Amino acid sequence: MKKLIRLVSSGALLAAVALLPAGPARAQDSGFLGDYADLSEVTDAAGAKVKRYVNPKFKPGAYQAVVLDPTQYYPAPKPTDQVSASTLTDISRYVDKGLREQIGAKVKLVSEPGPGVLRMKPAITAVMSKSESLKAYQYIPIAFLVTEVKGRDKEATMQIEVDLVDSLSGERMGAAVRKGVGEKLPNKEASLTLMDVMPLLNKWIETGASFLAENMK
Repeated sequence: MKKLIRLVSSGALLAAVALLPAGPARAQDSGFLGDYADLSEVTDAAGAKVKRYVNPKFKPGAYQAVVLDPTQYYPAPKPTDQVSASTLTDISRYVDKGLREQIGAKVKLVSEPGPGVLRMKPAITAVMSKSESLKAYQYIPIAFLVTEVKGRDKEATMQIEVDLVDSLSGERMGAAVRKGVGEKLPNKEASLTLMDVMPLLNKWIETGASFLAENMK
């Protein structure tokens, strides 16, 4: 039987996997969060599944402001013919802008750490194959799901991880891992654009900002 998920285009692994139960960083984790042991699957306000951890200390009134780090890719991606460097930049900038607007409308944003200040560290992370060992260049944060069904279009699969830490002590106050699928691409040769994943990013930005605000006010 052919593999459900296979290598295509410029030697990049175009893969998508379901997240396994959280634990210490393993092959299916990107490693961005380091320790995944405390994360558990929950359903967010939008009805989506998310792996999440909330420190009991992270409760309304404990923090009054947020330092928002720029969105990074982890590990650093290697652009391909279908996922260009400009597209990667467009996506990370869109997430940054959206988070600043959505979070800034709900809580105070500051540029420096301090007492009562939470640091938010977002990253778009690699989705890895559950069955194959990957080389470093094959770890890409945006992948295409390719099925055996003839004529099935590709889909952009993305994963985002967020680490919330005390800006002074570095203690983790919360963490989350989200995975989602963007729009189907028109054909197998089509290049990914920001528009293909914008609806997914909008959902993530909105629910993430709302969760943060609810736990701070």
